[in-house]
Amino acid sequence: MQFLITNDDGFDTPGLAALYNALLPLGEVVVVAPATCHSSKGHAVDTKNAIRVERRQVEPFGEIHIVHSTPADCIRVGMRHVLKSPPDFVVAGINPGANLGVDLFYSGTAAAAREAALLGVPAIALSRLLNSRFPVDWGILSIHVTRVLRRIMEPEYRLPIGHFWNINFPTIAEEKYPDEMTLAPHGIEPHAVAFKVVEQTENVEILEYSAVYRDRARSEQCDVHHVFEQRITATPVGPSLTSSPAISMHSRVSLSNATCAD
Repeated sequence: MQFLITNDDGFDTPGLAALYNALLPLGEVVVVAPATCHSSKGHAVDTKNAIRVERRQVEPFGEIHIVHSTPADCIRVGMRHVLKSPPDFVVAGINPGANLGVDLFYSGTAAAAREAALLGVPAIALSRLLNSRFPVDWGILSIHVTRVLRRIMEPEYRLPIGHFWNINFPTIAEEKYPDEMTLAPHGIEPHAVAFKVVEQTENVEILEYSAVYRDRARSEQCDVHHVFEQRITATPVGPSLTSSPAISMHSRVSLSNATCAD
C-alpha cells in the first residue's frame, strides 16, 4: 500500500515525522510537504505563479519533496507530478492543535485531505488537541495513530469519492487514549472571536487575537464536544457546499415580475 502524506506546518515539524512513523508499518510512504507553515490558511492554491519544488534528504524520511506553496498545492504536486500513479491513501497531519467544527473552513490540514478526495483518492486528516499542561508525546501518539488508521481504512469505512475522514485526538495525560473512536458530525457553531489592541497610534491599531479556543459554543452531539470530553473522534466530511433546504424550495424561480429600483 502506498501513502502520500503532507501537513500544514512545514516539512520539519514533529507531527509529520510522527505520521510517517505511524504509516511505515502499513506500507510505502511518500512525503510532499510545504516549506513553511501554512496553518489556518485554508484551501488556497496558486495557479498564477511558478511553484518551487525541492528534492532533499531529510530525517527520518529519506528523500522528500518540499513545496514552496500551500498544503493543497502539495497534494496537487504530489499526485500530478511526483507520483506516476495515484496513491492508495493521502493522509495529512498530525496537526498540533485540533481541527474541529468550523475549523474545517480554515484548516490547511483538512484542505490537503479535501484536495486529495476531490482528485479521487481516499483521504484522512489527523489532528491532536493541545493543552499546555500535557505536551504531546509524538512517539506514543504515533502508535495510536497506526491503530486508528488500520481501522478507518477498512472497507466498511470507505467513503464516496470526494469525501474524507477528519480525525481528532483529545488531550490526555501520557497519551492514554480510549479503546474506541466516536463517529460524530462536525460542529457548526462559530468560534469565540475577540481582539485586544497591542499597539495604537492616531490612525492605526495593531490587533492581536485574544479569544480562547475552548470558549466556543457546541452541541453535545458534535465533534467539538466529544474531543473536549477526551474521546477520539472521526467525522466524515463531504464536498458539497450547497444548502439542501434552499435548493429544495424550487428548482426554478421566475424573474418575470421582478423589478429593479430606479
